[in-house]
Amino acid sequence: MSMQRLAHSLAGYLLLLCVVATAATAQVNSAAATNNGDSKLQPGEQNTVNIVQKYKSSVVAIRVTVHGKQVNPMQNLPPEMRHFLKQFGQGQLPSHKETERAAGSGFVVDQKGQILTNYHVVAAALHGMSTKLADGASVTIKFPGKNSGPAKVVGVDQSHDLALLQLKNPDQLPSDAKPIPLADSDNIKVGETAIAIGNPFLLQSTVTQGIVSAVNRKQAAAVSGIPIEYIQTDAAINPGNSGGPLLNSQGQVIGINDEILAPHGTFIGVGFAIPSNLVKQNLSALKAGKFIKKAMMGVAIIPLDKYPKDARQQLNLPDHGAMVAKVKPGSPADKAGLQGAQYTMNVAGHKLPVGGDIIIKANGHTIDNAQTLQKIVLSKSAGAHIKLVILHHGKKKTVTVTLAVLKSNPQQSQ
Repeated sequence: MSMQRLAHSLAGYLLLLCVVATAATAQVNSAAATNNGDSKLQPGEQNTVNIVQKYKSSVVAIRVTVHGKQVNPMQNLPPEMRHFLKQFGQGQLPSHKETERAAGSGFVVDQKGQILTNYHVVAAALHGMSTKLADGASVTIKFPGKNSGPAKVVGVDQSHDLALLQLKNPDQLPSDAKPIPLADSDNIKVGETAIAIGNPFLLQSTVTQGIVSAVNRKQAAAVSGIPIEYIQTDAAINPGNSGGPLLNSQGQVIGINDEILAPHGTFIGVGFAIPSNLVKQNLSALKAGKFIKKAMMGVAIIPLDKYPKDARQQLNLPDHGAMVAKVKPGSPADKAGLQGAQYTMNVAGHKLPVGGDIIIKANGHTIDNAQTLQKIVLSKSAGAHIKLVILHHGKKKTVTVTLAVLKSNPQQSQ
């Protein structure tokens, strides 16, 4: 064989190998595109798309209407945000004072089509401390792409800002509105994916994604003042997201979006969700049609370990206990005779309350921190008695407090 013929043969062989390799690569890419749904998406992106496609029909928009009042959910927004929303036909101010409207989100939680949301989303429609709608009030549910339908309030947990709704006509539940499973929120890791679905600014089925920024972020709920160990996320949450689900990468609900840190009225990167395990603890009571509100004492306290040792010695304070900083007028603590601080003392730039009663023990338990008293109070129901050992003007005294449900929002009180 001549060198020229050999060269032609090798070239043909190499061309055949290229054709075979190209065909094999095309088959692999075709298979990958089939498995991922879209060859342009990364696995994490495709997972988010799959979760949204599976559960977006399960996340609803909730509208609350109460005749006779006017409250616009957009009225506290900055002017530039109002202008932006009006381009989408949202955020208009009412032209008359006949109707109060609220807006929020919710999601299907069981096969009956019951829907979880926040209490504060539906609170304006309720008659007093009950699950009954007030005269002239209505709650409607809108599934994506469907007509709205009236709903009733099944149960309420005012303390933890939860409410359970039910369509009045169960036949209006879409077939693709699947219950979204609740995760074990104790297993949440900081840094894991967080996906929020809801209706910010009345824009239905809005999806945002971020991470879990922190867990056990303890702060008083805006509705009840009862401390909740929130999940913190940087997934964008805005007015209208309240009551919507915060999902993990398995498509499970790790929390219910509840509050935002928003000094200017809109999201700045800090959102808070009620942990799913707290929801699980109260779900059976909600389904039973109860209105849950924790009994309180009506005091704000400061643990004495917050006072420098020199200050405690100067004021003749014990090493353990809690100073009563404030007493809510008319509260159980007020009726039991507890007194709040009379003045404040500036210690190293911090103002500390002084001159109030000091709680040393509650039901036989030594009060070393605020959490001890809080747990004792929250474990009791209205009408229960708590026996306190206090220092009153320097003298030891025993008082009994009869717990009751407070009518207002005692921020950071026990």
